[in-house]
Amino acid sequence: MNSQWTLIAGMAVVTYIPRLLPMLLLSKKEISPSFSRWMTYIPVSIFAALVASDIFFWNGTFNINPVINIKLLPSILVFLIAYKTKSLLWSIAIGLGGIALLAGIF
Repeated sequence: MNSQWTLIAGMAVVTYIPRLLPMLLLSKKEISPSFSRWMTYIPVSIFAALVASDIFFWNGTFNINPVINIKLLPSILVFLIAYKTKSLLWSIAIGLGGIALLAGIF
């Protein structure tokens, strides 16, 4: 039981250190506006990488054939709906509906 708490405490420390160190090291320094602007793109790029890897990989292999990879057509439709309406609700509804429809057909 004691080793479990030690493990949990160790994981907490290892998780907290990467968050604390940049704050401590950069708290006294002035961050340039260009670096600050560059940092705003990081969450978007991470999200894009996660979404792209989920869309273009089917059964562990890169696949852009819409007959085999049923996630391609709904993702294109979701992209168009999101671009046109800027609505998260419509994007999610169209995406889930498209996947459900194609999964039922195939």
